[in-house]
Amino acid sequence: MIILRSFAKINLGLEVTGKRKDGYHTLRTVFQTIDLSDDIELREVSEPRFRLAGDHPRVAWDERNLIARACRLVADTYRLAGGFDITVRKRIPPGSGLGGGSGNAAVMLLFLNQHFSLGIPLSRLIEMAASLGADVPFFLFGGMALGEGIGEKLTPLPGMPPRPVVLFMPALPVSTALAFSRFRLTKARAASKIDFFLKKGDFSVLENDLEKATFEIFPEIRKIKGKMMQGGCELVQMTGSGSAVFGMGPKGQLESLRALLPGSILTSTISRNQYQERIGVWPSGKASAFGAEIRRFESSRPRKTK
Repeated sequence: MIILRSFAKINLGLEVTGKRKDGYHTLRTVFQTIDLSDDIELREVSEPRFRLAGDHPRVAWDERNLIARACRLVADTYRLAGGFDITVRKRIPPGSGLGGGSGNAAVMLLFLNQHFSLGIPLSRLIEMAASLGADVPFFLFGGMALGEGIGEKLTPLPGMPPRPVVLFMPALPVSTALAFSRFRLTKARAASKIDFFLKKGDFSVLENDLEKATFEIFPEIRKIKGKMMQGGCELVQMTGSGSAVFGMGPKGQLESLRALLPGSILTSTISRNQYQERIGVWPSGKASAFGAEIRRFESSRPRKTK
């Protein structure tokens, strides 16, 4: 049996910048992977098929699932000789804004490319990932990155030392489409807080433009953020379109904050290198799907801001 780990992300900041003709909103966001993961268990079969199952009742374990779609995309394009029975142990709740499904899909793309020695170039993997979902390309890399467009245009950002994160994940799925449908884009926009962060490294200025719209639909998420802010964290924010809320600050402070929110968990950020090591394949050792092209991604410089 092969086991892959698929990690969650938080959005340290999210700014909605416009709306395209196809109805999708454009945005700028700072992605960051955290040490919370699903397990993807794979048992190889000789015939070219993929059978998917999982342990979360709110997830569709059929052809709609992003893992199934990623497998079908690769199989249909490259005519794979074999397949897998796939079982997913979920720790990342669906509809939480933590990117669980997107991460699952990206890790499967990387694994299939490696396992079947397909030699898919990174540029093509990114295209395939983007066809599955706007967040999927980020999970080909992990760490910290600036996302633009609908989130699929990535610029790597310098990693930071691991930082403690307290995370509360209510049993309350939030539809991304619903959150964006309630968002009202204004013509006059304040100066970008993400630009300020990129220049100064100050997390405390970052905001999530989708919070107001999501809070109007789900006021309980606003209450969760309010409780976290009582703990005095340097950054408290809903991630993505919700419903998870995270706080960043000193570990001792976050441990005290957990008492205000029974059910919250204490985790931490993980770097790009840690991400690439930890998604690996057991028991045969870490995955080698990250090659020279990803190292070139790591070495590219963030775009200068005005």
